[in-house]
Amino acid sequence: MRKSVLPLLTVATVLLSAPAFAQMGGYRDPFSGFFDTMLFNPPRFETQHFAEPKMDVIDLGDKIEVKAELPGISENDVTLTLSDGILTLSGERQQEVEEQSKGYYLKEISSGSFSRSIRLPANIDEAKIDATFKNGILIVTVPKLETAPENVKKIPIKKAE
Repeated sequence: MRKSVLPLLTVATVLLSAPAFAQMGGYRDPFSGFFDTMLFNPPRFETQHFAEPKMDVIDLGDKIEVKAELPGISENDVTLTLSDGILTLSGERQQEVEEQSKGYYLKEISSGSFSRSIRLPANIDEAKIDATFKNGILIVTVPKLETAPENVKKIPIKKAE
């Protein structure tokens, strides 16, 4: 003769819904989603080589200096733009490795694109921005204006009738 499990589950549900167990409601087995994560959202193994370039932004008083590390990239593969006060550095990297030795042959081709944007202050002289590239380091010099351009418009307030 089989015993019914239903009354036991009902008792467990009532006990777990008691105020003393309310804090355990969000508890999940740490391994419950492990296989779902591995099968449907596998981890990405990105190397630092294809990550966004490291940038330093330095305010030197009369100018702003932006330094970006771009190892292994030539200046022809980098684009620098300024639009609406946003300086954008973008480009593509491509690397090809080929090794041949006794018993094996390895050929890897990897590529990727990157983009970094920073908002510049309103008091910059867009006509005098200068960029130099040497040994994988891009240096962008952004001169400042003496005074910020007036973009503030005062709106008169009328008395309502």
